[in-house]
Amino acid sequence: MAARLGSKLRLPVLAASNLLKLITCATELAGVAILPHLLTAHQVGVDPIVVHWRRRITMRLNVTLLLGILGSGLFLVTGQQSNPAGIFTSAQAEAGRVAYDRTCGKCHTNTLLGRKGDKGELPLISSLSAPYQKFIGARGFVPPLAGKTFIDRWGEKTAAELIARFQVTADDPFFQFEDMKDETTVDITAYVLQVNGAIAGPKPLTRKTAVLVSSITR
Repeated sequence: MAARLGSKLRLPVLAASNLLKLITCATELAGVAILPHLLTAHQVGVDPIVVHWRRRITMRLNVTLLLGILGSGLFLVTGQQSNPAGIFTSAQAEAGRVAYDRTCGKCHTNTLLGRKGDKGELPLISSLSAPYQKFIGARGFVPPLAGKTFIDRWGEKTAAELIARFQVTADDPFFQFEDMKDETTVDITAYVLQVNGAIAGPKPLTRKTAVLVSSITR
C-alpha cells in the first residue's frame, strides 16, 4: 500500500518535469521559426518594414502555440491530483460498519480480509449459525472485501456495480439476514470502500454512483 501511495505522490512531480520540457521545446521552436525569416530578408534585401511585420506575426503564432502547449501541460498536472471527493458520507460508512458486523462480517471476518482457514479468524466459525457454517464450508475459505486481492477484482468496476453484487447476497434467503433494508446494502458498500482507503464526503452514495472503485481507493 505504501508503494502505491508513493507512486501517486510522484505523479505531480513527473507531470511538472514534463511541463518544463514542453516550455523549453516551445521556446526553442519560437526562436527557430523566426530565424529563417531574418536570414531570407538579409539575403534577398527585403524591406525592413516587411521583416518587422513578419517577425511580429511569427511571434504571435508561436506565443499561441506556446500557450496551447502550456495549457496541455497544466491539464496533465491537474488531472493527476489526489483521489476525487468522497462519494459517500461518514454517516453511511458508520451505519455500514454496524450492519456489516451483524451480517457480512460473520463470514468475511471482522477485518474484511476474509478467511483462509487459519486459527484465530474472528468470529470463530464454531460460534456461527448453521447457514453461515455451511456457506464457509470445510475449507474455511471466504474471499476478502479489503486489500489488494479485492481491489484487483473490483477496482475497474463502479461503486454501483459493487452495490448490485452485494445486493445479490443480501437477497439470498439462504443467509436469512434480518433487518436488511434497501439502504443497508448501500451503507455496507460505503463501509467497505472506506476500509479500502476511500474518504467520506458530503455526497451520499447511491445505487447509481458510477465512480470506479480504483479511483477512490488507495
